[in-house]
Amino acid sequence: MADQKISAMPSASTLTGAELVPMVQGGANVQATLDQIKAAGRTFGAFSSSSTQTGSISAGTVMTFTGVDVADGITLASGSHLVVPNDGIYNLQFSSQFKNVENAQNDVTVWFRINGVDVPNSATQITVPARKTSNLYGYMVAAWNIFLDMNANDYVQIVWLPTIATLTMEALASSTSPAYPAIPSVIATMNQVG
Repeated sequence: MADQKISAMPSASTLTGAELVPMVQGGANVQATLDQIKAAGRTFGAFSSSSTQTGSISAGTVMTFTGVDVADGITLASGSHLVVPNDGIYNLQFSSQFKNVENAQNDVTVWFRINGVDVPNSATQITVPARKTSNLYGYMVAAWNIFLDMNANDYVQIVWLPTIATLTMEALASSTSPAYPAIPSVIATMNQVG
């Protein structure tokens, strides 16, 4: 076959994901579809909530999300389940904005659950400062990440437990003067790293 410039080649139809690609696996020739190759690749998702959230002081409350900011593979279910498509190690990163309207500082404990079961040694307790004046409240941003070993179709949730019912996760609307974007009550990003 004579050499041919790529620009002179006929246009291919749009890929569907069902096309077969030859591969070598364990010394044997095999085929995989583009969809299978993509599923074996890294997946990700970013989620946020535009709603102020309240929690129980007697049992952990799961953080909920009102929007999917971007996602490829990792999905949101039931408002709080971050569902992974593949077996692997996932890095979950989040930040949440806690608001204290009381005259004393208060604590909140945050941890993770996989498939409804608390992840051992995953909790952290933070202290939210007291309000300064009648309209200057105490705020604290909790932000960290965790690596989780998960199986295909597992889900993870972020759980919080305040010491007082008036401690909330606050969402704020955007501002035009001075200008800044909306502030979600929680932002989470998750990606497969192994």
